[in-house]
Amino acid sequence: MIVQAEILAIGDELCYGRVYDTNSFWLADQVTRLGVAVRRIICVRDSIEEICAVLRDMLDRKPRFIFITGGLGPTEDDRTLEALAKLTGRKVVVDQKVLEIMAERRKIPPSQFQPRQLKMASTLEGAECYPNPAGWAPLTILRMGETMISVMPGPPKEMQSCFTTYLLKAIEDVTHYHSFAKRVVVTMFESEVAPIISQIHKSVLGVYLKSLVGEAIPNVGLPVEIIVFDNDEGGCQRKYAETVKMLEDLVKQRGKEVREV
Repeated sequence: MIVQAEILAIGDELCYGRVYDTNSFWLADQVTRLGVAVRRIICVRDSIEEICAVLRDMLDRKPRFIFITGGLGPTEDDRTLEALAKLTGRKVVVDQKVLEIMAERRKIPPSQFQPRQLKMASTLEGAECYPNPAGWAPLTILRMGETMISVMPGPPKEMQSCFTTYLLKAIEDVTHYHSFAKRVVVTMFESEVAPIISQIHKSVLGVYLKSLVGEAIPNVGLPVEIIVFDNDEGGCQRKYAETVKMLEDLVKQRGKEVREV
């Protein structure tokens, strides 16, 4: 069974359209490579009520992973931990290890930290907390039933560092699965290739194809994204070769061709 995940990006700036939600798409790519199927990507404002409502809905679907980014900063509108506290009934607490690391970096004693600085060293009572390798706000991991909720800072470099340092191996240990993605180009229109893609989906287990009409190349063809899933990298390569061969044969029957990108 493919492991499922959902992604929640939090921030008014995202909903205003003033900042691109690059985190969600980076995360989706990374976890897909690890064999995780992302079922939903959702963006909400810095509202405790809205965050709680979305998380309740996510938890009802029981995904194996929920990845949250944003809302961990020192300002009043950074309310992600407050929302999780309300949802779970846990307290927001300062993590002493993270506080000591921050004090060492700033060269000041913890006793001199202001409330907003202490907020950047906070987590949830009883949760796992790990220091941010590239910034201040730490990674919080909360387990609710079979679901692991990972709460990461919003700045992309910090989020990516937290993911690769602490979460990548943990996900690999759960999925025991891999994926491989590559694009080819077919000399067909979207309507022509659609039934071929449908036939392949029905014939090959663990494969996804999508024609990218918005990226069609004039006088070259229509890109088709191919993603395959299998137990190891070798299996992915074999399944990819099988899929491309089937695509080539079906396209050739219609007098067209498949080209490598």
